Amino acid sequence: MARSQIQMTFRRDGVSGTFGIQKDGSMSRKFAYSYDREDYTGAYETAEEALTAAVGNSEGMSNPPTTIYVGTIVEADPQAADHARTIINNMTQRAHVDYGDPAARYLKNVSPAQIKELDEAIKASILGWLQKQKLMPAFVRVEGIREYSVPFPGSSVSRGTERVSEVQDIGVEPGPQDGGN
Repeated sequence: MARSQIQMTFRRDGVSGTFGIQKDGSMSRKFAYSYDREDYTGAYETAEEALTAAVGNSEGMSNPPTTIYVGTIVEADPQAADHARTIINNMTQRAHVDYGDPAARYLKNVSPAQIKELDEAIKASILGWLQKQKLMPAFVRVEGIREYSVPFPGSSVSRGTERVSEVQDIGVEPGPQDGGN
């Protein structure tokens, strides 16, 4: 099944990509809301803040939503990790093509610790390059979506101090002709 594209609008600085990163590099959870489960708005500290903002922003709509969706924003993975094994394999193949059988054992005995070290160096290099070139992912995904029902505005009417449902049972009231003469 194909995953639908989710468009994001962020209320703080208008751009995505760094809103959830703390000074120490850790991620903080942020929440967004949607009226249609497709287009999400905001980067709120709590789910309650996102819901409150959604309800507040829907109050002036000509066709207010009946459901609000609130979910956790998950920043995109820039895919900078786990490239060492592929690079080593490519280097081995290229050496074999260029030098033949004498290069057949080139990089065949690289240990897991060495691969891990190379992976970390490659990841740091790729992330540094992406940041320098301003090419970090600007897309996100929303997960853990919760659905909240929104009552229709005007679903009840005040009559004096008593709140009465706007919808009444339909029936026939006795009229003058039914009540006897």
